[in-house]
Amino acid sequence: MNDDGRLIRALVTCYPAGWRRRYGDEYAQLLRDLDIHRRPGLIVDSLLGAVRAHGGVLMTRNHPMNVAIWATGLFTVAGIGFAKLAEDVSGFADGTYALLGSAAAVALLALVVAAAPTAVALIRDGHRRAWRYLAVPFMGAAVWYGVLRLALAISDGHRVHSAPNVAGFVLIAVTGTAVVAATAWAACEILRRVPTAPPARLRRVALITIPAAMAVATVSAVVWGLQVRSADPAGFSGDHGLLATSFVISWIGVVAALAAATVLASLASRRRTPALQ
Repeated sequence: MNDDGRLIRALVTCYPAGWRRRYGDEYAQLLRDLDIHRRPGLIVDSLLGAVRAHGGVLMTRNHPMNVAIWATGLFTVAGIGFAKLAEDVSGFADGTYALLGSAAAVALLALVVAAAPTAVALIRDGHRRAWRYLAVPFMGAAVWYGVLRLALAISDGHRVHSAPNVAGFVLIAVTGTAVVAATAWAACEILRRVPTAPPARLRRVALITIPAAMAVATVSAVVWGLQVRSADPAGFSGDHGLLATSFVISWIGVVAALAAATVLASLASRRRTPALQ
């Protein structure tokens, strides 16, 4: 297979499996006819189309908790980024930081409560084919720890902006994000394979609580940043952000990710709650 064929195959592979079965051959031929390898803009459009296709699959899956799980995954990644950003900013906005942590805990607890009936059914009824998915987060954590040790070895003794240090940070961040995504996928697979009939009111309350708590956390992150700016203008405009980059840019990025997770969780509540009544 030549380079053009590999590129087309890679682009088609980015789409959901069901989409590929239905449209894959025609789409591959279209990309070939358009000389996709000579048109970078179309490559970007194809990748964006894959994102939209996956989003459509996510929003149309049968189980009401799928979207909430993926929103929580994004929220978790953003929360880790916020914790990393805030670890060098001590003594400022401690009350707001505590509020953000409490709101995040409420959101995660609400998700656990909503998923509890599935966990009970999994333990009670067996569902052997679903048990294997429980190994995903543990295997992911082990892989992430190994990558962490490797990244520390790579970056040891190097300056913050040096290539080894940047490479180590990117390796940790990408692996951590992949582990969170794999855990969310495994949770969705368990929910799909283990049929339950939990109390509709319980799940409805959880689906409302999750975005509400995320919204509180997002607003707290905004207020926290403004309080840091008021207390330490020089630090706020300095390079105390992630990997010694701009603090402002890192803060805005974290807030944007928290807000996106909140919106996604809100969509889960609005789209799915009526079906549970």
